[in-house]
Amino acid sequence: MTPVLLVATLTWSGPRWLQPGPAAHSRLAVRHSAPTLCAAVSFDEALAGMQRDLTELGSAEAAVDTWLSQLDEMFIPTLANKLEATPADSDELAGLLAIMGVLQQRSVERFERARDQLETLLTAGEINKLDSQLCGLIRRDELDAGFLYVLFKNMEAAEASGDEEKLRLLSHLHTRTQEELEKKSAPGLGLLHKLTRTPDAGLRDRIIRHHMSPQTEVLLPDGQKLPLAEPKAAMVDPLDFAGAVEDALNKVLAMPLERQLVMSTVEEIRTVAKEARAVVESEYPAEVLDSFTEALTPAFSRAWQARGESAVE
Repeated sequence: MTPVLLVATLTWSGPRWLQPGPAAHSRLAVRHSAPTLCAAVSFDEALAGMQRDLTELGSAEAAVDTWLSQLDEMFIPTLANKLEATPADSDELAGLLAIMGVLQQRSVERFERARDQLETLLTAGEINKLDSQLCGLIRRDELDAGFLYVLFKNMEAAEASGDEEKLRLLSHLHTRTQEELEKKSAPGLGLLHKLTRTPDAGLRDRIIRHHMSPQTEVLLPDGQKLPLAEPKAAMVDPLDFAGAVEDALNKVLAMPLERQLVMSTVEEIRTVAKEARAVVESEYPAEVLDSFTEALTPAFSRAWQARGESAVE
């Protein structure tokens, strides 16, 4: 899975990417998020609340911290766009700048906390102990959107310096983090994670069929297969998977990153979506295929509009 897609998908339900953490005592050369259950409010509602609290409380820090747990991962990019469009003589500009300043500081604190967390994990001493500590962080929702980014940058640094031992350890951490986060994700999102980190197309096809095909038989202990009188529903409904793909696309397209990096990530998602569509076509009635395609078309159309390409056909 590309870092862009991992950041986007792992921050779907997580305002924790903004929550402050302890200052770091080290400077590992390093950057990601555990999903949480906090419900985010709309951008307009959150911003209006902050502006109101800023006026009433007289403190940008207090205003931001009151709403911090209800912000989603797109709040800062959206606020940045609003700042660019706000006239210099606008009465609200000063307040918007103050709010953005606090949010940026919270982001710095997030990365400092992530560096501390990674340093602690790297000094665990044993793989089993490291895994146990990592699982504890994820179970307690203590990983934020900075952790995997810090981890990824450390992997880049280890590779550039030729430190193979450290790279292997960091790669193990990266894989285990993804695996554990997939377990906490909704089925459609978890499947998307799994597919985008599986490089072999044949294996991806088997994974898709295992998760998205209706179950028509049961495997017995002796290896024989017992046909079911009535097929069971698939572990991941096609429309649930389409929703996960669409949401991931929307998040990736909104990220303030280099266009080439964003579009390469969109192409990665597109490949998986086309493979899933082929399975839906072979396993479901035409109306399910039509619904699956229609659910994906708008997001892919926006992504490829400038290039004049079709969605997932």
